[in-house]
Amino acid sequence: MQFGQLTSYLKVNYKWFVLLTVVALLFILAGCGLLSLIYFPIFLISGHYRYQYSREELTRLKAKGLTTQDVENIRFVKQWENARKRGMWDYCIINGGFLYGLAISIATSTLMLICTGKNIRDGMDVFGGMFSFIGYNYILGAVIGVIIFRRVWIYNERKFVNLTDPLAGNYFAADFRDL
Repeated sequence: MQFGQLTSYLKVNYKWFVLLTVVALLFILAGCGLLSLIYFPIFLISGHYRYQYSREELTRLKAKGLTTQDVENIRFVKQWENARKRGMWDYCIINGGFLYGLAISIATSTLMLICTGKNIRDGMDVFGGMFSFIGYNYILGAVIGVIIFRRVWIYNERKFVNLTDPLAGNYFAADFRDL
């Protein structure tokens, strides 16, 4: 690892470096100093190798006359064409409700426990209490996920139209009240 590459990596990825430093400090303050001393260098070194790979990929793309934004746009168009074929509600319910609903339900259940000030064992004494807590939070997460992915659908449709139709301009933001 050369010093110039390391400084270039830190200039580009300073936010991740700050985040890892904060996490390492939290580990140390929590009494898990050994864990932070093990994981912190691993994340730093693996991030450097990912950065080095992305730099090599960028030079290969420049040789073809492409930028990373061009490649991201091509990937987006291909993925979005497949998502459009499935349909809006299929996309919203499967991706938003089932997949992201689980992550959102974990966040909402944690938030519920923090806001109510209860211990997780307080409501879980009864077998039915545990299932109702999990069920209500999963339903809440699924509904929030569907709503979020409905908005993501609109955003992705605008992006898709702008990328695929050069004459589209800014059709969705146009004001047709004067017609």
